[in-house]
Amino acid sequence: MQLLDSLINEVKDHINRNRVAGKLKEFKALDVFPWPEAGPRDIVLKSDTGIELGNPKDESISFLAWTGDSSLVNDGYISLVGPDISETKSPALPFGKVVLVSGIGFDEDNCYDRYHEMEFLRYDISLKGYMMRAVSQYMREWSRVSKEAVEQGFSFQILGSAFLKKIKELNYVSGAEVLFVTSSAEDVRKLKKPGDRFMRYVSAMTKMTEEMDFDCESCEYQEVCSEAEELQDMRKSLMKSRAVKQETRDQ
Repeated sequence: MQLLDSLINEVKDHINRNRVAGKLKEFKALDVFPWPEAGPRDIVLKSDTGIELGNPKDESISFLAWTGDSSLVNDGYISLVGPDISETKSPALPFGKVVLVSGIGFDEDNCYDRYHEMEFLRYDISLKGYMMRAVSQYMREWSRVSKEAVEQGFSFQILGSAFLKKIKELNYVSGAEVLFVTSSAEDVRKLKKPGDRFMRYVSAMTKMTEEMDFDCESCEYQEVCSEAEELQDMRKSLMKSRAVKQETRDQ
């Protein structure tokens, strides 16, 4: 997973730079979870909102990357650059979220489905006073925290712990960490370079898997595929599978 590992290293460099500058807060994921669940999904109306994260008027970025190298992931840790929810009077904050996952058994045949399974876990987070408002295909995430939850101490440690607990229930996930950025729109935009490269990787997977399009000469993702051996292996596997299906139909 050379391409994804390089992207993860860029995110880790971002974390380390903020650590050296004294701008990083780090928390261990909570073993005993102190926050009540909200049932299938809590609804936070605009009038009940204490703070919005990643409102469309503000900068927002959210993505998840995985690796087979467990040394690249600081398992069970939550990093924060910027104010926590209780540390600001602002009704809205720019929002960056990057989840880094180490796992076992990822290959060209399962990584696409596994990626979507991990990504969709964000919809399973059930926390009283927290609502995911919208998620965009352009790596944006918009959520609300109620006034009552803010007053009762809802935090990024709580939010991060809930997601890490959920993702580590997957049997192929061996470790996970999460980075939140709320300091400024500029700081959130610093994550766009690795984020954009990652989305091109996902888009290339989608084009091959869902569109079954293997025409490399006309493909807009030639550059990213040339960097990622696993994408080349996926193409070969899908083409082989299509050939077998076609042969079966012809018989």
